[in-house]
Amino acid sequence: MPVGMVLEADDAAASRKRSMDEFYASLGSFYGTELVGQPGVAGKVQADEGPAQRGSLTVLEALRDANPASDLPQRWVGTDYTQWQGVTAEDGEVTELMLSQCNVSELPPGMGSLRALKKLWLTQNALRALPPDFGDLPALAWLWLNGNLFSAVPPEVLRLQSLQRLWLNLNPMSSLPPEIGQLQQLEWLDVTESQLRSIPPEIGQLTNLRRLDLHSNKLETLPREIGRLTNVDRFSLHSNDLTSVPPKLGDMLSLEWLSLNSNKLVRLHALPRSLNSNKLVRLPCELGKLTNLTRLSLHINKLVELPPELGHLTNMEALSIFTNELTSVPGELLAGLVLCTRLSLWQNRLTALPPEIGCMANLQELWLYANQLTSLPPEIGRCGKLKRLWLDENRMTTLPKELANCTQLQELYVDRNQLTHLPRELASIPTLRKLYLENNPDLDLAEELQKLSMIGESARYTAQEDQIDTRPMHIAT
Repeated sequence: MPVGMVLEADDAAASRKRSMDEFYASLGSFYGTELVGQPGVAGKVQADEGPAQRGSLTVLEALRDANPASDLPQRWVGTDYTQWQGVTAEDGEVTELMLSQCNVSELPPGMGSLRALKKLWLTQNALRALPPDFGDLPALAWLWLNGNLFSAVPPEVLRLQSLQRLWLNLNPMSSLPPEIGQLQQLEWLDVTESQLRSIPPEIGQLTNLRRLDLHSNKLETLPREIGRLTNVDRFSLHSNDLTSVPPKLGDMLSLEWLSLNSNKLVRLHALPRSLNSNKLVRLPCELGKLTNLTRLSLHINKLVELPPELGHLTNMEALSIFTNELTSVPGELLAGLVLCTRLSLWQNRLTALPPEIGCMANLQELWLYANQLTSLPPEIGRCGKLKRLWLDENRMTTLPKELANCTQLQELYVDRNQLTHLPRELASIPTLRKLYLENNPDLDLAEELQKLSMIGESARYTAQEDQIDTRPMHIAT
């Protein structure tokens, strides 16, 4: 190679090095940090590191230095940030930062230069604001800001075009801004346990949303645009101040889990999943359209009847309707619940069960205590997977002999009834291990039943309805 070309190459390399040094010197000046390209100097950047590595170190050092009272000065020591606690890096670029519960109160400028950052945990710190360039993070997909001091959604968050999951819960914010609709890639939004009083119509623009959690706020109404969220399968609204919900909620046909319990609902025009602890008297027949529902909670209301269309919910696994004022259950409802394993009807005013109870071939637990039942239909014997049956505190005088066909039955509660006799066939149930008969003063047991060792005293219940020893727990909401 000609000498002149070698000299030109050396000059170009020297020029590039001077330019790089000037660039990082300007970075150091910007962050108040001296960057020296000398190997072996503690706390300094190594000379052979690339721009991405040097820039990441600069940002992380600035973050540490901006929070001297945090845990970071003790956690982040030396210059190999890839080994620092809470830092995940790939090829030298930071991809994840775990800063939860670190007493961080400030994020310095420069955070936007972490171009590869995908997940950022900032849970339970003392943040009130974010730096302007925070919204420039191009790859950030998951962001935890819950448990801080934000009084509003930081505007920088609303510019994160790659954001898929956003946790804002446990912050003192009363509303969401209309710009929330700009987060088109968002799949999960959590703003629970805050002080929300309103939701903007623009929430309906988040058409990729699959989970929306808004429970434990002060919401009184919902915008009708909520019905545009047709991909949402989990929606929590319990523990608010809602008195009604928009009919458009019924357009959310992907719903598998919807909670509206512990609100102030007195009537319903839409299609929820969890409605317990309200004051509902009747339900709309359209509830039967939510065929993806697997659990439905209707307990602790004032329901006097149920729509037969509930039988269309053929994917239902658990149905809770205890503590209402029901006198009957539609046969069509029970006939459709072929996959249901748990049915809770305790503390109603039921006088009979329809024969369609026998259609519930997968039923394992049936809770009927504290009603006004005088008998069971013989079709109960077709519930071949039944394991536990609560019938105590009714007006039963006998049981059908077909109950012996429930060959997996383990527990039978018939104490505090008016039993005069029981079918001797019950003694042949091979799995029966608990039989409660106490407080049936006129009961005359057949000899085969008297020999059963599993006969016990009445079940001991705790004082609180939702903390029961042997009675069923209500379906969690």
